[in-house]
Amino acid sequence: MGRRSLAIWVVCLMVVVGGRAAAETDNPVRAIAYCIMDADTGTILSAQNHQMMLPPASTLKVGTALVAINTLQLQDKVPVSVNAAQAPASKIYLKPGEIYNVNDMLYAILLASANDAARALGERVSGSEDRFARFMTKQLREMGAYRTNFETASGLPSEGQYSTAYDLAFIFRKAMQNPTLARIMNTKTFTLQDGKEVYNHNRFLFTTEYAVAGKTGYTRASKHTYVGLFRNGDKRIIVSMMGSQGKWADLRTLIEKGFAECGAPIAKLPPVEESLRRPGTYARASAKSRTRKYVKGKTPKRKVLSAGVVSGTGTQTSIKKKYSSGSYQKKKIGKSKVKTSTRCVGDTRS
Repeated sequence: MGRRSLAIWVVCLMVVVGGRAAAETDNPVRAIAYCIMDADTGTILSAQNHQMMLPPASTLKVGTALVAINTLQLQDKVPVSVNAAQAPASKIYLKPGEIYNVNDMLYAILLASANDAARALGERVSGSEDRFARFMTKQLREMGAYRTNFETASGLPSEGQYSTAYDLAFIFRKAMQNPTLARIMNTKTFTLQDGKEVYNHNRFLFTTEYAVAGKTGYTRASKHTYVGLFRNGDKRIIVSMMGSQGKWADLRTLIEKGFAECGAPIAKLPPVEESLRRPGTYARASAKSRTRKYVKGKTPKRKVLSAGVVSGTGTQTSIKKKYSSGSYQKKKIGKSKVKTSTRCVGDTRS
């Protein structure tokens, strides 16, 4: 081989390798599986391992809510059993014997990802969580989620419990066709009948105008999972993701990719979700952007309960946020004793 031929061969090899490297850089998604779906037609716009069966974590709760609302009325009563109250975090610390309505339980599981509320709701529908899981699986398969098998009402780790990125997107699309569930998952905060205030774990609602609704999930086995709907003009996409170790970064890439695929490209989304405080410490933005004070745990006037309660002594903070930009300011105003609670090893959280 002459020198000229060798030089041409080396250049061609560099172009091929460079092209592959650029392709990898253009799609730096670390999730095991994802599915981007046209929310209006159900057409898959982009996918990776979208039929792989993986643990869904708390994204399962979208199925719980969908089956429950198709079975019960919003004002039906939901008693709290000992078994439900003993569910591990994340939870809203329901007490045995308390009675809530279905509406409150839906807000608790879809915003605060409350495992105790999910158990109570499942028991209300079918008498026990096990029977509810079987009933839910049957109902969802009849709808078209054929590669899904649920063993719990919450998404907590359980042998034989799985779904796929496609099925999660499919179930979420069905849920968003219900006006009540669509409204609930679009809500940032909600006060339950007993004064507990629950906060939405879907940080995109606080950071980007494209977000419509979504549900997060996490266990050690599943890693980060997510399913949500985003809108840009008249284009709507559903993004589901499973097995991610970089949730918000992966999702920003998938949102951008989804809108590009459907012909409504957007600018690169700024990395602001990571800078928000964990659920339970979100400060609601008011019309006047006024500053409000929060303490994790119980406050003298009301309870602020959600995932994110930690052990130890906390610091009371004053937080002023502008969720449109994702920025916030925090000023320490003194020490305060906080009622503590430890997290369960197999928890589901955002």
